[in-house]
Amino acid sequence: MAFGLVALFAVAPAMAQGKRGVYEEVPYNNNPDKFCKIGYPAHNWMAINGKMGLWTVINPYYAVNYQYINTFMYVCSAGGRPMVPSHGAGKKGGGSSDPAATF
Repeated sequence: MAFGLVALFAVAPAMAQGKRGVYEEVPYNNNPDKFCKIGYPAHNWMAINGKMGLWTVINPYYAVNYQYINTFMYVCSAGGRPMVPSHGAGKKGGGSSDPAATF
C-alpha cells in the first residue's frame, strides 16, 4: 500500500509537466502528408487547404462518406502530428513539438 502511494506521488509531477501525444490513424498507409494534401477522394471529398483543415465535396450528386473528415480536420490543422492534451487541459492545444512524443 505504501509503495503504491509513493509510486503515485512520483508519477504525478511527471504527468502534470509533460503532455503526451496520441497518434491518429490516417489513410494512405498512415501518411499524414499525403492525406492532408489530397484529402480522401475515394469518399467523395478532397482537401482545399489541409493546414486549415478545409475540404470540399468532389461530386455533389454522390453521397459523401464522412468517416475520415473529422480526422482530416484535426490532424491536418495540427500540422500532421495531432497532440491531445492530457488531464483536462482542454480539447485542443497543448502537447509537445517533439515528434518522438507521438505514438
